[in-house]
Amino acid sequence: MESEHKAIVPIQLRFADLDMAHHAHNAVYLHWFELARMALLRRFIPPGHDWKNQGLILARNEVDYRAPVHLNDEIEVECWCSAIGSKSFDLEYAVVRVKKEERTICAEGRSVMVCFDYVESRTIGIPENWRGALSNLTGR
Repeated sequence: MESEHKAIVPIQLRFADLDMAHHAHNAVYLHWFELARMALLRRFIPPGHDWKNQGLILARNEVDYRAPVHLNDEIEVECWCSAIGSKSFDLEYAVVRVKKEERTICAEGRSVMVCFDYVESRTIGIPENWRGALSNLTGR
């Protein structure tokens, strides 16, 4: 699922995602962020992209936990671009419990993505086509 400014990915919870307290383990949230991040990046990075010359490094991940997620919850993860620099951009996330018409934020997060040339082993500027696409994906 998608909206104009963000990617929205439904998440199927697995029993293995739970911890001893019977709610989603803190580490799975980063996996859910990755799923939403890739859905967003696929909007403007084609399948055959050369990641060695125009790659990304995940420089920072943050998670703020707001409410527990349980096995039978219906959840979605939203991802959007919140800031664009010269060589990096920020992505933000929301893990949302969907119950009828009610949407509850269970976690929020942020990632800093740095553009990187793995052949030259150096940071690079955000490619112009990425910059244009990211600027269209800012906002919640």
